Amino acid sequence: LVKRLIKMKWNSTITAIGSEALDPNDNIVILFDNKATDKLRDVAVLQKFDEATPVEKFVFKKDDSITIDGTTYLALYVGPMVQMNMQAIGHATLVFTNEVPKKPMTNAIYLDKDPKEEMPEFKVGDWITYEHR
Repeated sequence: LVKRLIKMKWNSTITAIGSEALDPNDNIVILFDNKATDKLRDVAVLQKFDEATPVEKFVFKKDDSITIDGTTYLALYVGPMVQMNMQAIGHATLVFTNEVPKKPMTNAIYLDKDPKEEMPEFKVGDWITYEHR
């Protein structure tokens, strides 16, 4: 009997980008769904999960991947609050780095990115794909 690896995927569409959400000198992007408060909307990238991949079933662990702007990033660390926050309010903090700090944020996904690489571009209408294997 051969056990096939089934990959689970969730797709979200970027619906809005807050005026202070993206700083080219910052390696952090905060994600929320459309339930975000006005204050949060200013600093967040808003996403809406595809009905075919409902966020209520969201699972994401270390070594899973996220594809943004055509680039796939490997998760170095996934905080213990990520799954619950994502299911409830579409929230996670993406940290693009090549090393996880000694005390990582509990609501963060640390994604492997060389500091010399450009940050991915977040554009309204683009997809974010979360892949759990």
